[in-house]
Amino acid sequence: MVERGPQDLILAGEEALLESVSRGAEPILRFVIFDPPAVLIGYHQAVEQEVNLEAVKRLGWSVGRRPTGGGAIIMGRDQLGWEIYAPSEMLGGTPEKAIEKGAQGVIATLKKLGIEAKFRPKNDVEVDGRKISGIGAFSIGKFTAVTGTILVDFDPETMVSVLRLSSEKIRDKLITDFRSRITWVNRELGKSVEMSRVIGLARESFEEVLGVDLVDGTYTESERKLIEELRAKYASTEWIHNLRKPLTGDLKYVERKFPGGLVRLQVKLLNPSVIEAVLITGDFFVEPKRAILDLEARLKWTRVEDVEQEIRDWYKGVKFIGITADDLISLFKEVLLG
Repeated sequence: MVERGPQDLILAGEEALLESVSRGAEPILRFVIFDPPAVLIGYHQAVEQEVNLEAVKRLGWSVGRRPTGGGAIIMGRDQLGWEIYAPSEMLGGTPEKAIEKGAQGVIATLKKLGIEAKFRPKNDVEVDGRKISGIGAFSIGKFTAVTGTILVDFDPETMVSVLRLSSEKIRDKLITDFRSRITWVNRELGKSVEMSRVIGLARESFEEVLGVDLVDGTYTESERKLIEELRAKYASTEWIHNLRKPLTGDLKYVERKFPGGLVRLQVKLLNPSVIEAVLITGDFFVEPKRAILDLEARLKWTRVEDVEQEIRDWYKGVKFIGITADDLISLFKEVLLG
């Protein structure tokens, strides 16, 4: 099926369709087009750290928070979203394998268009070193949603305009940087391709990669009802802005790029020996996705000397893709002892 609409409708569908499959519905492949365009941040990101809200407002766009991790992206009429909802074992059994399975579908689609691409861990598809698709995953029990993009057309200057930047000098550098790091279908082919054609080829490709026979369908009545119920959540200030709101006051701050993504760490101390609050944001992936919230709660009122053990105990029950316990501990040591 193909869904075209605003960000709250589409993102509500992501949660609702995974819930539906977990309740017994057949696996689902959905294509989405965001109309009007939206800036979408990852589940673990803070809007105030990532998005130039004034620029978004001038463009008449919206801001949304995805239920998956990853970084800020633009989704509009020229960017195709694709989503798979299925039992985890059908997608490889782990979030990493699900992401790779989705990447195979993108790679096959691009090959049908005459574009050679390959998977770049942890969650990108690239053409000659330039990203053309980003992919994320989240799960409910033994069921997984893997979602991603295919950039059919793209405007790096607009992308940079909606990012939160500190200067025009950085802005100009980033426009050049985006052109060297990101590409899109129309650029690679030197001509415009109809979105309908890309969707048709993607449908064929995912059918082949998943080893299934796809049947066109529509939402069930229960799916429609759940999507409408969830729209209020995905349109709310509480979800978009307050879920990962930066701390205020006298803070210690550090950020570092790991293989699994960028991590930003804010720590507020009650006194030199006790942590009052912690905020961990970034474009990373962790399962279960609320595990970071649990870690922040766990570290609240913790003695500084106990932080390392608390993090190691927390790691026993989570999957933090591309970021080890030692990585996170070193970040805390830098911010607390530096």
